[in-house]
Amino acid sequence: MRHPRRRRPRLAEETLPPGAASRHGSAPEAIDRGCVEPSVVDGTMALCPEAGRIIERIVRSGFTAFLCGGCVRDLLLGGRPKDFDIVTSATPRQVKRLFRNSRIIGRRFRLVHVTFPDKVLEVSTFRSALEPAEGQDLLIYQDNTFGTPPEDAFRRDFTVNGLFYDMESQRVIDFVDGLRDLKRRTIETIGDPWVRFREDPVRMLRAIKFASRLNFMLADDVYEALVDCRGELRKAAAPRLLEEILRLMNLGGARDASRLLLRTGLMEDLCPELHDVLERWANRDDRSAWDNWWNLLASFDAAVTAGEPVSNPRLFSVFFAPLYEREITDGPPRGHTLDIEDALSPVAARLRMARKDTYRIRQMFHAQKRFVARAAGRKRLSPQLLSRDWFEDAWFLFRLRAESEGGSIREDAAWWQETLEAEEFARHDLPGRDDR
Repeated sequence: MRHPRRRRPRLAEETLPPGAASRHGSAPEAIDRGCVEPSVVDGTMALCPEAGRIIERIVRSGFTAFLCGGCVRDLLLGGRPKDFDIVTSATPRQVKRLFRNSRIIGRRFRLVHVTFPDKVLEVSTFRSALEPAEGQDLLIYQDNTFGTPPEDAFRRDFTVNGLFYDMESQRVIDFVDGLRDLKRRTIETIGDPWVRFREDPVRMLRAIKFASRLNFMLADDVYEALVDCRGELRKAAAPRLLEEILRLMNLGGARDASRLLLRTGLMEDLCPELHDVLERWANRDDRSAWDNWWNLLASFDAAVTAGEPVSNPRLFSVFFAPLYEREITDGPPRGHTLDIEDALSPVAARLRMARKDTYRIRQMFHAQKRFVARAAGRKRLSPQLLSRDWFEDAWFLFRLRAESEGGSIREDAAWWQETLEAEEFARHDLPGRDDR
């Protein structure tokens, strides 16, 4: 992961939404970038026809509606968007009246979820520019003032997320030079990054997420602001921090994101327990444990990219693995049990992790020693073991550890793989089975 040591040129002063200059500086007019490639349009409709139907109904009712944010960015990069978000001039109540299969959510900023059998689409209203904050605290607590498309674009976090796509005219609308930064493969904030991160500290994690997932550079001022504002992260709501950790880990960029968290110092504020362990490894030059974790993250990224199912416990078990490296490797002290739930409790309480997730993590780590012991004795597998609800998750973690650590654990994993394949073959080759 790289970040350039260069400054972004100042934006030209042209058209500015009322009040925007007070928080975000000057801005250029919207640029009509012309028609989008037909393949992009066709791909959008094929990937999410529901988005087209929502926009069509809103526009038919006399309002403006665009695709916005990450889906526009990913489509222009040739990727497959995970979500299709819509922004409109209609208020949440007006949108709610148009769609019976919808509900208004949110307190800090109210928006509408339109539900379908296999997906939920988010519809938000154009937000207005913020008024200057009083005093030093720039944190946004209430955000339910509605505005215009230019104002909404300048309220977004990063230029590459500030693009709108008009499906009716098949054109990209760019108020913030987002297309330029897409070409430069650079993460830039819309406005002063020191202000934007203080308004919403979770944006710091989002900057790292986009840089690692998209393999983009962090602009110099964005990187410096991350380092300077990292203490603001403690002001963020725990559920939002937990959500961003899951997103950091779940998109194939876990290793690069973790490196950036350490390099910028954000890891210390996000998870001080994990930071302390990694710091201890670095100070005593414990290269084995240090390398094993980075290799584990790389194996996890490969599994995510390959399409393996990834649950919250699997994500957390990999991210927090350094907290339990000694217990996993050497086992608990004599007369004690490996109680992962107790060890994880400070982190779980602070981030408000679900109890069912911490319980499953405990089961997964307990099972690691059982995998080694059974492989060492070359014992036959019991149906009871294979039927445990935690078995697949524990086996997933064991396989990743085998790939990352090598040595004897890799041999143990190979024995398990062969035994499980033989067990599966025997189960499907029982006498009397109808193979027709």
